[in-house]
Amino acid sequence: MTETTNEALTAAPGEADTTTVDPSKTGKSAALRPRKQRGPPEDGVPSKTKVMVANLPYDLREEKLLELFADYQPSSAKIALRPIPKFMIRKLQARNEPRKGRGFGFVTLATEELQQKACADMNGKQIEGREIAVKVAIDSPGKEDEDPNDALEGDIPETDGKPSTAEGSANTAAAVAST
Repeated sequence: MTETTNEALTAAPGEADTTTVDPSKTGKSAALRPRKQRGPPEDGVPSKTKVMVANLPYDLREEKLLELFADYQPSSAKIALRPIPKFMIRKLQARNEPRKGRGFGFVTLATEELQQKACADMNGKQIEGREIAVKVAIDSPGKEDEDPNDALEGDIPETDGKPSTAEGSANTAAAVAST
């Protein structure tokens, strides 16, 4: 099984950032797909208040991360969770079990001075037998400016939450025309 899987994925000649899937090995059509970028964004800017904490224990929760950085007035903490299939997420929720982390997270602090102090003080600290690394986080350009609650440009907000139908639109247009 492993040999088939390893043979199916072959690097495309001359393409460093893509993977070609051999259709004879997988039964699917050949397609180039870009690899996901790892690490900070290339055109990112250092954050003013956020730190990245690496080498965290996999079972560490966000509440515990907030407690660890309590001296630096954290406003929020986020731990990156392992990507798993949706059906597994539902199983874990049904059992009331938490998802495992990926070993890193982000903490937003009150000021830039506290961020620098946290980097200096917490870097190299032992947490549950693991030496954590604390660095200034790199923000993606434009990510701080976006508000997830804002509607995208060109989107028409639905008033009743139901998708419109052609028949309903025609009736509405007729009603508007008759008034």
